[in-house]
Amino acid sequence: MEEMNQLFTILQVSEKLRVPPHTLRFWEKELNGLLVPLRTHGGQRRYTPQNLVVLEEVKRCRESGLSLPEIIARINRYGEGESLPSQKINLLATRVAEAVKTEVYNFFKIEKENE
Repeated sequence: MEEMNQLFTILQVSEKLRVPPHTLRFWEKELNGLLVPLRTHGGQRRYTPQNLVVLEEVKRCRESGLSLPEIIARINRYGEGESLPSQKINLLATRVAEAVKTEVYNFFKIEKENE
């Protein structure tokens, strides 16, 4: 969950996704505002976890042979109510984590009451 509040440099994103930094810059330019990383005062890119979700989807689509215009159309559909597959996975993981926390809390609460 710590990663949800973290910002990533272009080098970190490049290493994480195994995509060269120049490709990330190209995608940013070609995606026409669908991917807008934050910028430091010095102009360096800082990617949010949401940016990573978009980049992961772009990478998957490119590996599947989709063109950038097809990817843009696909991402725009997600903006109209559909969720990116990785967003659904993250949502499910968050819900599972919360359920586990609740069960662990209840377990220890019952154990303490039985002492």
